[in-house]
Amino acid sequence: MSAEWRDVARLLSALGSYWGAPVMGLLLLGWRTVKRSEPTALAPFCFGVGVLVAMLLAWTAKSAFALPRPSDLYANVMAWVLVEPDSLYGFPSGHAVYIAVVVTCLWSLGPWPFRLLLLAVAAAVGWSRVALGAHFPADVVAGYLLGGACVTATRGWAVSLKRVADERLATR
Repeated sequence: MSAEWRDVARLLSALGSYWGAPVMGLLLLGWRTVKRSEPTALAPFCFGVGVLVAMLLAWTAKSAFALPRPSDLYANVMAWVLVEPDSLYGFPSGHAVYIAVVVTCLWSLGPWPFRLLLLAVAAAVGWSRVALGAHFPADVVAGYLLGGACVTATRGWAVSLKRVADERLATR
């Protein structure tokens, strides 16, 4: 892989990093106050609950499965790997989990061109994790599935949390 493509992969990988979750949460809260619709109002709550549950389950799965990263198995032919991964194990990809949470939460907030952009970003983040030697493709697919499933499964909790927040704001 050329140095330019490595830089692109690193940039895309950073874009899909769960370290951006606080910023995403704040952006969704801000968007909620600007655009007043039910999907927009629910999005920060779906994101908050979904990302917490998804990342907890991803961390648990990484420890439970304890599957190596490609860089661990093929270190002699993968000189371009990221400096240090966030965790020792690769399955599922935490970046894929996170970007799937983002995509699932934002899905209903825009028209089809917006949704296609979300899918393209998710695919690019997944590609970057494989290209950088951090994950096998199956790690990325499992991460997408886990992230999307967690947001879907915790939607009821997010609705309840939103209701409580709305009631508390209304009484002020």
